[in-house]
Amino acid sequence: MPEPLLLSEAEESLRFVPRSPGFIRRTRLVNGLLGGWSIVIGTGSWLEGHLVARLGMATRQPNLRGCGINAKEVWDLVQQELRLEPNKAPLVVLTDSLAADQGRELMRRLRQRQQSLQILLLVQDDQWLTAEALADCQAQAIVHVQSFGTGTLIRALQALRRGQTFLDPRLQARLQEPGGIALNGRERQTLAGLARGLTNKQIAQENEIAATTVRDYVSSLCRKLGVHNRTQVVSRAIALGLTRERC
Repeated sequence: MPEPLLLSEAEESLRFVPRSPGFIRRTRLVNGLLGGWSIVIGTGSWLEGHLVARLGMATRQPNLRGCGINAKEVWDLVQQELRLEPNKAPLVVLTDSLAADQGRELMRRLRQRQQSLQILLLVQDDQWLTAEALADCQAQAIVHVQSFGTGTLIRALQALRRGQTFLDPRLQARLQEPGGIALNGRERQTLAGLARGLTNKQIAQENEIAATTVRDYVSSLCRKLGVHNRTQVVSRAIALGLTRERC
């Protein structure tokens, strides 16, 4: 069994310092757990995609197959991997910034394509996470990014190795909150851009995401606010107090 993983208060500020003993220990444990998988990563951020690719190149990780910045790219990477090794499903690591539905439609498609495939979902903004959304999520392990450096990711990977599911304890309290119109971080960024009259392309450039991803977030805003176009999104959001502007 690995050493105790939780950080002390004194170590909290050192959780991401490469030369700190805790970081080195946790990194070795994570690398050991990831070693048997081929890995496909998906994120809605161009910056994160770039850094993942550079990390894979710098560390010469042969099992890191690639990083997609939208659902189609991730789907294509997984299909390519399954064609190369049809009897060995990869580990798919997704962030909830991948798409307006947090990648849930992609996860359903992937699981239908290959039931043995395992999915780790990294939550950057937990506003979307309700009991209903969780029931619709096909990820076997869900971890909040704020838990990085505490050992939670290691426990999630250990659970996946044992064929078990895992939900970050940090997210448990979120499931107890009442419902309502909750916008995730990307939706709020998209809404802010719409309120300023920006195009999808301008919003995408400002937030370093794909224009097609912005389009998905506009569609998600329309569904949540019960309207039919971007102009109505802004009007309804102002009326509901979801923007800083006022009527």
